[in-house]
Amino acid sequence: MEYSTSSLINSFQHKEEHTTLFNHQISARIRLATELDVPNLHKLVTQMAEYHGLSQIFTTTETSLYNNLFKSPNPPFHSPTALILEISPNPFPQTNHTTTTNFVPIIKNNYNFDNLEILDHELETYRSKFNGHGHDNSNNCDVYVAGHVLVYPSYNGLFEKPGLFLDQMFVRKCYRGMKFGKLLFSAVAMQAEKMGMGMVDWLVANWNEETINFYEKMGAHYIPDYRLYTLYGDQLQAFGKKSD
Repeated sequence: MEYSTSSLINSFQHKEEHTTLFNHQISARIRLATELDVPNLHKLVTQMAEYHGLSQIFTTTETSLYNNLFKSPNPPFHSPTALILEISPNPFPQTNHTTTTNFVPIIKNNYNFDNLEILDHELETYRSKFNGHGHDNSNNCDVYVAGHVLVYPSYNGLFEKPGLFLDQMFVRKCYRGMKFGKLLFSAVAMQAEKMGMGMVDWLVANWNEETINFYEKMGAHYIPDYRLYTLYGDQLQAFGKKSD
């Protein structure tokens, strides 16, 4: 579909420095993260930690993200893997390649939202550097990062097949309410099914009632009689040294 200059101006208007307003339409793409995404990924996981009130235990750095996501010899989804949600006022090109484990980008072009305006005060700081070929393209496209998911392979001895654990799913505040979270979750579920896995599991905060309702409507199973425990930092080191 072709767009005139005037239609693009209407759908993507710069209001002030570092602030952009999307009007009437927006396109979205979910793709595998690359090394170029590490700075934006670090900003996203930092915001997620703040959102959940976990800043006091947050220790992730750009270096640790790079090492954990991109230094493994295993292919994506067989080691910690990140997916990036990008948005643009322009349609994303479609891709046709498919493999057994590689993630095929999910593209939803031309979301229409006539009654909704999106004001992103951090837009320029989240400009995407990905150009589709793994090269830096930060100055040549109107593509911006709006969210992410982090997943890694999991196994539960009670079930026949392994699965994916969805460790993080985050959409920046100004892009919530547009079903981008559902799109991200669907991307993970589709990949697990494609790889012949048996499940996707995750955690959700008790206070996040809106998200809990979404998961229940999806048909996800809630396990109320279990608690998550985490041993980390000095306590992990101290207990790891005990022999009795």
